[in-house]
Amino acid sequence: MPKYVEELAKLYAQQSEISKDPYLHAHSIIFAVIRRQVSIFERCQEVFNGAHSVLDWGCRHAADACMVRMLAGPGVELHGCDVDDPAYSAFFDFAGLKYAKLEHTYLLPYEDNSFDVVIGSGVLEHVANDSESLKELYRVIRPGGHFMMTMLPNRYSYTEWLNRHLKNPSHMRLYSLNEAKHMFMHHGFRPMVFGYHQIVPSLSSSKGGIFDSPYANKFVEWAFGFNSFLERVWPINRLSTNIFVIGKKELAFHG
Repeated sequence: MPKYVEELAKLYAQQSEISKDPYLHAHSIIFAVIRRQVSIFERCQEVFNGAHSVLDWGCRHAADACMVRMLAGPGVELHGCDVDDPAYSAFFDFAGLKYAKLEHTYLLPYEDNSFDVVIGSGVLEHVANDSESLKELYRVIRPGGHFMMTMLPNRYSYTEWLNRHLKNPSHMRLYSLNEAKHMFMHHGFRPMVFGYHQIVPSLSSSKGGIFDSPYANKFVEWAFGFNSFLERVWPINRLSTNIFVIGKKELAFHG
């Protein structure tokens, strides 16, 4: 099994020597933040079995693409796209990423049926039009291929509720798990695997304050191990920070 946390921590350190980035700092300040991303990837990683071409959609620094490379080795072709200039050479070089800067709010610069798997980690809630983006993802995924959506903010998340009331950074658009599953179905993806992710907060923010508190960070480091249990306990899991869905591209739906 690849040592995802250790390898990603090295890449964050290498990138910080190249350039300082508040976003990367917030997403690597403690191991719990990195473990959050690793834990959901590990729950979904079987989707990459036999994949030859993978797109990390809205990849930012492409941590997911790096984990695909660790898992699948040199045989998989990895693409990444986002609205930023390519500025994360430590990650991109490690993944062997073919990066494309997006010039449109939802159109993608790829041929029809290009990818076996598309990853979208913390992306769909930020796009201008989630429906149009899902249509475009359907276009570029091969029949029988998969869209793996993770880190989608949960409508009933207690951390989202707290952040909104405390005027901390929060998401404008939230989704319930049922809404996300229906959205997938209405855009051609059959939900295959889905669930709740992250009960214990990871304090990943560039705002400072409690997010940089060594005491708070020590607590979430200690408490992180409870996530895997709590994510499966009803009704606690309904209050999780995120939800995830893996959908399979269908050409038609039959009963």
